[in-house]
Amino acid sequence: MLPSSLHRKIISGEAGLWATPLRILLRIAAAAYFVGVNSRNKKFDRGEGITRAKVPVISVGNITVGGTGKTPMVIDLVQRLERPEQEIAVIARGYKAQKGRPGDEELLIRRRAPGATYIANPNRAQGAAEAIRTGADVIVLDDGFQHRALARDLDIVLIDATSPFGFDYVLPRGLLREPVQGLQRADVIIVTRCDSATQEVLADIHARLTELADGCPVLSCSHKPSAISQADGTTLSNKPRAFLQGKKVFAFSGLASPHAFEQTITSLGATIIASRRYPDHHSYTAGEIRSLINDENSRDVDLFVTSEKDAVKIANLKGIDLDRIVAVNVSIDFTDEDGTMLGELLDRALRQSMQQ
Repeated sequence: MLPSSLHRKIISGEAGLWATPLRILLRIAAAAYFVGVNSRNKKFDRGEGITRAKVPVISVGNITVGGTGKTPMVIDLVQRLERPEQEIAVIARGYKAQKGRPGDEELLIRRRAPGATYIANPNRAQGAAEAIRTGADVIVLDDGFQHRALARDLDIVLIDATSPFGFDYVLPRGLLREPVQGLQRADVIIVTRCDSATQEVLADIHARLTELADGCPVLSCSHKPSAISQADGTTLSNKPRAFLQGKKVFAFSGLASPHAFEQTITSLGATIIASRRYPDHHSYTAGEIRSLINDENSRDVDLFVTSEKDAVKIANLKGIDLDRIVAVNVSIDFTDEDGTMLGELLDRALRQSMQQ
């Protein structure tokens, strides 16, 4: 298995001519992957193997591997759906969660949306049945677009503006989980991280989406830094720019898009003196954090800055000083009236589900 950074360089062409034979091999492997995915989708298209829950199901997913901002979107949806009389369950695969220990996505969702029940189960239909037994009135399916065995009432697909179409190849030649024509199943497409792309790039993305999924609503949003917090979740400031402006920082993260996180830090006026990137969903040890703090490049830094998704995993580590470590909390910020439109689509989906 190639490291993700090297894989991206090879499939994007950035690696140069020397990687041409590798791209040919990856294309052969992608053909086999395509056959499997296509066969599976045809089965679901015929309605085979699909279970419908007794409550509304809202799915959030994407068409590429890597981070598109699903967790902040799930949190945004749960907060929109919260009602005193309504119990919400989030069902996810529980990716890279260790036995007996929750993963980073679960920890973050529990912190930011404590009123929701979180169920980790790779079998989404089984997870839905469990959620209903525990009293759920609405289910939010985290990373559910390709998990079609559970019917959904609203299929939300996220497209990352910085890497929208996975280099137009399915895995492993590209980053697509399935061919882009799968977007025709979407009920609404949301382009994320729009603040990290030019208007020309965004116009091209919207034009391509119109071709691929004509008639499907396309919304736009950014990941807006909303607060600075300590590792334990205590809010230090609701004005991230004022807090980080002029600070010299050591950035570290275990994310699918570490470059986007580091761009966020610099956009808030901080200067990154040093950085360390860990694999996506990395499980930190106390020794690793001590190594960061004692790194020779950290002598002149004011703060160690990480993502909220990383912070939840170091909050309970023993024997380390967390006072100089802060997290950048991120929330979804919709463009213009797109947030209102999403709310209307949610309400319509819930009403239609109840009428079935």
